[in-house]
Amino acid sequence: MSDFDDLVAAVRAFSEARDWEQFHTPKNLAMAIAGEAGELAAELQWVDGEASRSLVQRTLRFTTAWRSRWRTC
Repeated sequence: MSDFDDLVAAVRAFSEARDWEQFHTPKNLAMAIAGEAGELAAELQWVDGEASRSLVQRTLRFTTAWRSRWRTC
């Protein structure tokens, strides 16, 4: 299994343990995606192309470091 598959399985187990599937209708999922996309757009709205790339790269480095640390806990 890949790291991605492990992550998907962990998220599904987390969701199932809380009975969240009842809220995962197409409408609710679409609204959640739109909301998250809006938050991302707000962060990138007033920066130029290079600054946006830099922000994304820093975020990916942070996420990778966080995942490494989380797995050792």
